[in-house]
Amino acid sequence: MGNQLAPVPPFLPHLQALHVVVVGLDAAGKTSLLYRLKFQEFVKSAPTKGFNMEKIRV
Repeated sequence: MGNQLAPVPPFLPHLQALHVVVVGLDAAGKTSLLYRLKFQEFVKSAPTKGFNMEKIRV
C-alpha cells in the first residue's frame, strides 16, 4: 500500500452518501485501511474479531 491517499476524485462531491464494503482475508489490512481513511494517519490496531463500521466525512 502507498503512504499517501489520493485526493477525492472530482466526480464524488455531488453524492450525498457513499457506502463502501471492504472484504478480504484475515490480516489483510482492512482495519488499517479504515483507520487510515478516518484519522488520516497510521494507527496501530489489534486483530479484529467480528467487523468494524465507521462513518467517514470527506
